[in-house]
Amino acid sequence: MRSEQYKALTEHLITLELQLQQPETRRSKALLNLLIAKDFEEIAASGVRFGKAHVLQRLPEEQAPSVEAFDFEVRLLSKDLAQVLYKAKLRKAGEMQTKLSLRSSLWQLNSLGWQMVFHQGTAVLPASGPV
Repeated sequence: MRSEQYKALTEHLITLELQLQQPETRRSKALLNLLIAKDFEEIAASGVRFGKAHVLQRLPEEQAPSVEAFDFEVRLLSKDLAQVLYKAKLRKAGEMQTKLSLRSSLWQLNSLGWQMVFHQGTAVLPASGPV
Protein backbone atom coordinates (compact mmCIF):
# COMPACT_ATOMS: atom_id res chain seq x y z
CA MET A 1 0.00 0.00 0.00
CA ARG A 2 1.36 3.40 -0.94
CA SER A 3 1.96 5.89 1.84
CA GLU A 4 -0.85 8.24 0.73
CA GLN A 5 -3.29 5.29 0.67
CA TYR A 6 -2.13 4.20 4.13
CA LYS A 7 -2.52 7.78 5.43
CA ALA A 8 -6.07 8.00 4.00
CA LEU A 9 -7.00 4.62 5.51
CA THR A 10 -5.53 5.64 8.87
CA GLU A 11 -7.58 8.84 8.90
CA HIS A 12 -10.73 6.96 7.84
CA LEU A 13 -10.42 4.32 10.57
CA ILE A 14 -9.70 6.91 13.26
CA THR A 15 -12.78 8.83 12.09
CA LEU A 16 -14.90 5.66 12.36
CA GLU A 17 -13.49 4.93 15.82
CA LEU A 18 -14.30 8.46 16.98
CA GLN A 19 -17.76 8.26 15.41
CA LEU A 20 -18.58 5.27 17.63
CA GLN A 21 -17.78 7.41 20.68
CA GLN A 22 -20.25 10.17 19.75
CA PRO A 23 -23.55 10.28 21.67
CA GLU A 24 -25.62 10.58 18.47
CA THR A 25 -24.01 7.42 17.06
CA ARG A 26 -24.42 5.51 20.31
CA ARG A 27 -28.14 6.38 20.36
CA SER A 28 -28.69 5.16 16.78
CA LYS A 29 -29.22 1.42 16.30
CA ALA A 30 -29.00 1.99 12.52
CA LEU A 31 -25.55 3.63 12.75
CA LEU A 32 -24.32 1.06 15.27
CA ASN A 33 -25.56 -1.74 13.03
CA LEU A 34 -23.63 -0.26 10.09
CA LEU A 35 -20.37 0.26 12.01
CA ILE A 36 -20.32 -2.98 14.01
CA ALA A 37 -19.94 -6.38 12.36
CA LYS A 38 -22.48 -9.13 13.03
CA ASP A 39 -19.85 -11.31 14.75
CA PHE A 40 -18.51 -8.42 16.87
CA GLU A 41 -17.02 -9.18 20.30
CA GLU A 42 -15.90 -6.80 23.02
CA ILE A 43 -13.95 -7.30 26.20
CA ALA A 44 -14.68 -4.28 28.39
CA ALA A 45 -12.18 -2.74 30.80
CA SER A 46 -14.22 -4.45 33.54
CA GLY A 47 -13.41 -7.85 32.00
CA VAL A 48 -16.98 -8.46 30.81
CA ARG A 49 -17.28 -10.02 27.33
CA PHE A 50 -20.25 -9.40 25.04
CA GLY A 51 -21.39 -9.24 21.41
CA LYS A 52 -23.27 -7.05 18.96
CA ALA A 53 -26.76 -7.84 20.28
CA HIS A 54 -25.77 -6.55 23.71
CA VAL A 55 -24.28 -3.36 22.20
CA LEU A 56 -27.42 -2.69 20.13
CA GLN A 57 -29.57 -3.14 23.24
CA ARG A 58 -27.43 -1.24 25.76
CA LEU A 59 -25.82 1.73 24.00
CA PRO A 60 -28.96 3.50 22.72
CA GLU A 61 -30.42 3.39 26.25
CA GLU A 62 -27.42 4.64 28.22
CA GLN A 63 -26.15 8.17 28.70
CA ALA A 64 -22.92 8.35 26.69
CA PRO A 65 -19.72 8.88 28.64
CA SER A 66 -17.34 11.73 27.91
CA VAL A 67 -14.40 10.29 25.95
CA GLU A 68 -11.10 11.93 25.05
CA ALA A 69 -9.20 9.64 22.68
CA PHE A 70 -5.56 10.29 21.78
CA ASP A 71 -2.23 8.73 20.71
CA PHE A 72 -3.77 6.80 17.83
CA GLU A 73 -1.82 4.13 15.97
CA VAL A 74 -3.21 2.17 13.01
CA ARG A 75 -1.66 -1.14 11.96
CA LEU A 76 -2.67 -2.77 8.70
CA LEU A 77 -2.70 -6.52 9.47
CA SER A 78 -3.85 -7.61 6.00
CA LYS A 79 -5.51 -5.94 3.01
CA ASP A 80 -8.90 -6.15 4.74
CA LEU A 81 -8.04 -6.12 8.46
CA ALA A 82 -6.63 -3.26 10.54
CA GLN A 83 -5.99 -2.63 14.21
CA VAL A 84 -6.61 0.77 15.80
CA LEU A 85 -4.77 1.35 19.07
CA TYR A 86 -5.18 4.42 21.27
CA LYS A 87 -5.52 5.78 24.77
CA ALA A 88 -8.78 7.10 26.16
CA LYS A 89 -9.78 9.21 29.12
CA LEU A 90 -13.35 8.27 29.96
CA ARG A 91 -15.77 9.86 32.39
CA LYS A 92 -19.14 8.22 32.88
CA ALA A 93 -22.23 10.40 33.10
CA GLY A 94 -22.77 11.69 36.62
CA GLU A 95 -19.23 10.82 37.76
CA MET A 96 -16.37 13.21 38.48
CA GLN A 97 -13.55 10.67 38.14
CA THR A 98 -11.84 10.20 34.77
CA LYS A 99 -10.41 6.76 34.02
CA LEU A 100 -7.56 6.08 31.62
CA SER A 101 -7.61 3.00 29.43
CA LEU A 102 -5.70 1.49 26.54
CA ARG A 103 -8.01 0.64 23.62
CA SER A 104 -7.65 -1.76 20.73
CA SER A 105 -10.13 -2.30 17.91
CA LEU A 106 -10.02 -4.60 14.91
CA TRP A 107 -11.71 -3.26 11.77
CA GLN A 108 -12.51 -5.54 8.84
CA LEU A 109 -13.34 -4.51 5.30
CA ASN A 110 -16.35 -6.36 3.88
CA SER A 111 -19.18 -5.69 1.43
CA LEU A 112 -20.63 -3.06 3.81
CA GLY A 113 -17.34 -1.20 4.22
CA TRP A 114 -15.10 -1.12 7.28
CA GLN A 115 -16.79 -2.61 10.34
CA MET A 116 -15.50 -3.15 13.85
CA VAL A 117 -15.18 -6.87 14.63
CA PHE A 118 -13.43 -6.66 18.01
CA HIS A 119 -12.79 -4.09 20.73
CA GLN A 120 -10.99 -4.26 24.05
CA GLY A 121 -10.46 -1.67 26.73
CA THR A 122 -7.83 -2.25 29.40
CA ALA A 123 -7.90 -0.05 32.49
CA VAL A 124 -4.68 1.72 33.40
CA LEU A 125 -4.20 1.91 37.14
CA PRO A 126 -3.03 5.29 38.48
CA ALA A 127 0.43 4.05 39.60
CA SER A 128 1.06 1.61 36.77
CA GLY A 129 3.99 3.53 35.26
CA PRO A 130 4.44 4.92 31.74
CA VAL A 131 1.70 4.37 29.21
